[in-house]
Amino acid sequence: MSSKLSLLALLGLVPLAGGLDGCHATQQSKGGNTAGNVPQSKSAPASAPAAAQGQSTAAAAVYLHRWVEPKEGACTILLPEGWTAEGGVLRIDPRLGPTNSVGAKIDITVKKDSAGSVAIHWLPNFTYKDPRYLMGNFPVGTNYMGSMVYPLQDPQSFLLQFAFRQKRPQAQNVQVVERKPLPDLTRQYQQRAPASNMHYEAGALTLEYDENGTRYREEMKAVIENVVGQGLGMWTNHESITVRAPAAEFAQAEPLIAMIVGSLKGNAQWAAGENRGAAIRAHNALEAQRYLQDQRHQMVERQRETNAEARHSSWLFLTGQDDYVNPHTGEVEQGSNQYKYRWVNSGGDVIYSDNQDYDPTRDSKLRGRSDYQLSPLRAR
Repeated sequence: MSSKLSLLALLGLVPLAGGLDGCHATQQSKGGNTAGNVPQSKSAPASAPAAAQGQSTAAAAVYLHRWVEPKEGACTILLPEGWTAEGGVLRIDPRLGPTNSVGAKIDITVKKDSAGSVAIHWLPNFTYKDPRYLMGNFPVGTNYMGSMVYPLQDPQSFLLQFAFRQKRPQAQNVQVVERKPLPDLTRQYQQRAPASNMHYEAGALTLEYDENGTRYREEMKAVIENVVGQGLGMWTNHESITVRAPAAEFAQAEPLIAMIVGSLKGNAQWAAGENRGAAIRAHNALEAQRYLQDQRHQMVERQRETNAEARHSSWLFLTGQDDYVNPHTGEVEQGSNQYKYRWVNSGGDVIYSDNQDYDPTRDSKLRGRSDYQLSPLRAR
């Protein structure tokens, strides 16, 4: 397969069960004109074995280290040597209101360097309240039952307003390169929606801009869920992810970025506990605000079912991956299909290579680690 991936392959991580877009299940998942704080946590440096300095070994292998979400062990991501990951599980104070505090959210940024010259950001999914469905004085930006009051947005407008303008305040000379609908992804959601009052729209946005003397390209994707009728006016962003790199280097960076995006793996034990905890918290919220929270609880449960059904059927295609069998555990894992060979050791570290003569058990740069075994494709 070509190492050049499309926008869908780059940004196509399908949502995972429970509405925690990016980290909740055992298997994961271009013209225009000028356009106009992520909670911080301790960076977790990747500590993969140093890449070989010899020319032949450097060409033969790509070293990655599995980063573990530091707050609750919710998920892991394979990081190249020298890259860092920040953030993780995000929990909203229930004193702000019940709507967004029922379930955990995922807010993770992966960066090549401290400046984030190449970066991937999984945005948390939040539920908003459309002011057209409110009575009383609730201006845009205020809090209503734990939701920000904000008019319904299409995916591209949401990405521009929330994912870009709020996160890139120093961006200048911003050009909208492309606004693109994603009808296939929209159709997948809509066909699996069990309630007629749940409407979906998926879309992508590509921007170029200047920041600190560098011209960047940023590609983004989101799915907007709109719950209409019965006076609800609630809408939520899902599958919200952004990727950026210097514009001149973006095409070259795509294969590695796609590999990182596709390596996201959820902790099934954490997910089960989170589902149980979310159910308890939702029940407690129902006691206080029976009608509105009952609607929200049903929406979350329906979304879990929708995400679980849609995840794997389109995920491999969208992210440029394949199913591999881990020779140590016998479990099926997903990995990049950009290389001919994949090895894995008992610690979960992975090596990819196109060199049929490369053998990690004879690689002196691995400091005697000899338990790498070839990870074959799952039989179909």
